[in-house]
Amino acid sequence: MMKRPIFITAGLLFSLTFWCQDWSLKLSSNVEIRTWKLTSTYEKEEKSLGGAKIVLTKGNETISQTTSDGQGDFTINVPPNGEFLLTVSYPGFNTKRFSVNTNNVPADFAKDNWKPTFSIGGFIMARAYPGIDYSGLEKPLVLVEFKQKKKVFDHDDIVTQGGLNTVMKIYESEDALIKKFCSTNKAGDVALAKPDCPLAKKLYQEAMAMIPFETYPGIQLQKVGECLKNQSDAQAKAAEEAAKKAAAEKAAADKAAADKLAAGDKAAADKAAAAQKAAEEKDANAKAQAEADAAAKAKAEAKAEKERKQKEGLAKSKAEDDAAAKADEEKRKQREKENAEAAAKAKADELANAKAKAEEKKEKERKQKEGLAKAKAEDEAEAKAIADKREAERKAKEEEAKKLSYETESTDPQGEMGKGNGKVSVPQTVFGVDKYKTAIKRADELFKMKRWSEAKTAYEEALTIKKDDPYATSKLEIVNKNLAPK
Repeated sequence: MMKRPIFITAGLLFSLTFWCQDWSLKLSSNVEIRTWKLTSTYEKEEKSLGGAKIVLTKGNETISQTTSDGQGDFTINVPPNGEFLLTVSYPGFNTKRFSVNTNNVPADFAKDNWKPTFSIGGFIMARAYPGIDYSGLEKPLVLVEFKQKKKVFDHDDIVTQGGLNTVMKIYESEDALIKKFCSTNKAGDVALAKPDCPLAKKLYQEAMAMIPFETYPGIQLQKVGECLKNQSDAQAKAAEEAAKKAAAEKAAADKAAADKLAAGDKAAADKAAAAQKAAEEKDANAKAQAEADAAAKAKAEAKAEKERKQKEGLAKSKAEDDAAAKADEEKRKQREKENAEAAAKAKADELANAKAKAEEKKEKERKQKEGLAKAKAEDEAEAKAIADKREAERKAKEEEAKKLSYETESTDPQGEMGKGNGKVSVPQTVFGVDKYKTAIKRADELFKMKRWSEAKTAYEEALTIKKDDPYATSKLEIVNKNLAPK
């Protein structure tokens, strides 16, 4: 969300007759609230905050107090000749502090109807997270005082930069904690889906210990409880079924044993009859075996005679077969030699082709790199030229504005300038993150990765924070050029 620009309006009204201290510095600002929706991912929301308490004190004395309206806006008057502390608070969120010094205003300026104003871009109220060092917020993040050279109320650069550094350091620590919290929840979700209920329980408990007031780990732990119960019920049911199965098996074994015992007498009678039958079969088998042995002997003698005659013929054919086998072996070796030579030649050709292709690819990559380097150099040169042009235009506008301001002061010392319409800008964000720097950093990273559409959105966001910024404008022109149809 874009913050309102910080500006100072100082009015000067010259009087030759009298002066008085009946003036006050009118401070105005806006309060926003930042909240996070944290689960296994994180989502930030910032919106206007009504009801924030604004208190102006001097030492231990409360000077005045007010609250922000429905749009988060508030205004408070600071008396002259004093050092004050402006405190912005809201229940459950970190308090922000801001120093105002109205001393050292020259008498020539503090005259009747002098109405100086100072507007600050906004206070961002955020909840405190465990383990984060918020001690830097105990000190004022900005000091506003009267600048003798400028003749207006303005912020102190050193204090303001220190405040920005404090807020940025806190934001980075919170960001690291939030990312760790969400990644732990995500790991718990994965474990629960398997389901690995004990691991999921351990991870959700770790996340809950990181940020106790976030509800997501507690909700998931309820699911883990149901998961553990289901697993326990399943184990109990399996054990019950196993017991039933074992009992059924035992009953079947007992029945089989009883049946076997009852059949014992019948088995003995069957065994005697079987023995008689076996003896008879043995005698018959012995007689058949003797007849078979005689037949086998006669057959073996006939076979032996036949084999003797075959061996005489085989001896002659073996010599012929050996000569043929030798010739075949020589032919086989010749074919293997020819095949090996052909394979070696094919491999050499393949290596030569591979080498040629590698050199061709290397040459192509070299030309591509040269082209990319040249294109990058041209883009950088174009970006620099555009940025230089923008910067020159900006400086020219500033010189013109200074010249116009000088002419107005010289020709109208008691006119429009006496009505409090001067403006001086200070850094956009005092109490929140420097959104411009964050946007530019993200845009440059997307630019380097050539993610042109996302880079375009990021540079446009930066320009909504810092209008007409020459750097963002030049980068955006290059992005649009790459997005244009070719």
